[in-house]
Amino acid sequence: MPSEDDNIQNLPIDIAFSRLGEWLIDRKRIPADWRKRLAAVRGRISSAVAALDKGSDPYFQTLDPEGMDYMEAKKIYDILLKTTSESRNIFGRLLGAAGVWEAIVQAFEKDHIFLGEAALTMAQNVNYEIPYQKKQVQKIQQQLAELDRKEADIKRNAALSAAKYAEACQEMGLQGNNVRLELLESAANSLPSTFSRVLEVIHGDPVTQAIEYYKNFVKDLHSEKDGESMVLLSKLQDIIENPPSLTISVGSDFLDSANATSDFIQQNDKSASMAAEADAINWDITLDDTQIDWDIGTVEEADDSGNGLGPYEMVNAGDISEDFDENVVQTASSKGESTNLGAPEISWDVTVDNLSLEVEEDNGLQHAAGEAQPFANASFQPQDTAGERSPLLEIDYRNSLLDDMFEIKAFLNQRVTELTNQETLSLQHQVQAVAPVVLQQYSPDVIEKMLSDISTAISLLTNRKTRDLIMILNSRRFLDRLVKTLEEKKHHEAKLKDGLRDLSTKRMELQNSMASSWPKQEAALTKTRELKKLCESTLSTMFNGRPVQIVGEINTLLNSGVAA
Repeated sequence: MPSEDDNIQNLPIDIAFSRLGEWLIDRKRIPADWRKRLAAVRGRISSAVAALDKGSDPYFQTLDPEGMDYMEAKKIYDILLKTTSESRNIFGRLLGAAGVWEAIVQAFEKDHIFLGEAALTMAQNVNYEIPYQKKQVQKIQQQLAELDRKEADIKRNAALSAAKYAEACQEMGLQGNNVRLELLESAANSLPSTFSRVLEVIHGDPVTQAIEYYKNFVKDLHSEKDGESMVLLSKLQDIIENPPSLTISVGSDFLDSANATSDFIQQNDKSASMAAEADAINWDITLDDTQIDWDIGTVEEADDSGNGLGPYEMVNAGDISEDFDENVVQTASSKGESTNLGAPEISWDVTVDNLSLEVEEDNGLQHAAGEAQPFANASFQPQDTAGERSPLLEIDYRNSLLDDMFEIKAFLNQRVTELTNQETLSLQHQVQAVAPVVLQQYSPDVIEKMLSDISTAISLLTNRKTRDLIMILNSRRFLDRLVKTLEEKKHHEAKLKDGLRDLSTKRMELQNSMASSWPKQEAALTKTRELKKLCESTLSTMFNGRPVQIVGEINTLLNSGVAA
């Protein structure tokens, strides 16, 4: 049976991690000034690392003198023993680099100051380094998760924007390649059929009957004199008798813009052409270097008037009027001088030979071809078709037509209500019995058919699509605003896709940070395990092989690192 001493020898010694450094000093396992000795050893390490041959082993190229500890120094010493020939002095100590690192390792092991260094390093790793690296990793993971959420939102919004753009284009019959041109073409292609359908309904029998019914009803209610003087549904009647043109073209807003652009360009071209032509004229003027002979005959002038200018008189330009000759004669007469001031014949002796301004016949065509188009993004050209343009595109014309149709619609609604009301049905039969035959022939079903066609014509002219298409042709500002609205939806999708590229760049940066943080965390955990194992094995040797365990939060941290 094992003795009591054997049982005590097998009992482990538990040392609290948080008090490991104090425990070593209190038990006299390391000296109280171990920090001072450790600083001296590390001072020797810096010069020793600088003297190493970095090419002898790859491990030497990764050394950092600032953070080197006992375990790294011992590893360097072991490598030097294997790679260099062993040579010792008369005292039995190694020579060269191996001897230097042997002395450093022995200085660490003297009085076990490496245990104090190990306790300090473990405390720094457990309390600061490892928690910091873990927080960094968790923060990066949260940012990556947030990026994934943002990416999903952006993709969903981009798909929604694309769907809205496609829906808006589909609603207006556009393909979305060139919105401005397609809007103009859509208006030019859709409105003729719409207007044709309106005219077809108006010229139909139900509408014609409704007009006659309304006129007869009003005529029956008024005296013969008043009925003949009243003008009913003039615009509707005019459309039936004189169907309007269905030619579709842009409005004056577009034409004014196009003409202003054309006039500006033509004015610039004309100025440039005149300047070029003036430069091309050869006036053939020759100047004598010694004297200019103006060939002016002599004129007898009056005597000096005392102004010191001899026969010449200073004249103020502001005093000269249109009847200059008469004023001069009157002035001379008042002075008693002769009024016979015959104008001298002046011969400038200027000859212009071969004066010609050559203008090519196709010059105007070249300028016309180079004019800027008022529609920079479309090939649709406005044409001046004021005489052919459909009056249905004009708001006043349409409003007059709609006034007539709403008037007859209100009349028909009232008639249907009166004829189908059960409470006044007997009274209506009595009224109908005494009414003219032309009013008795219309039953509620016939009136409802009239009402249906009138409502159809009103709807065709007032629905949202028709109004927008008319505004596209009439208002350049409306077209610009509509194009801008559609393009903003398209650009919003492109902007969101650009945001996706930014997210990809950010994700790559975070992944790089993650890739650099994981090795640091794993290296700190590995280093802490090795130091804990070194301390436990060294202390066990000091206590004659009795097991030693370092307990506390260090085990929790290392176990969580293994689980992670």
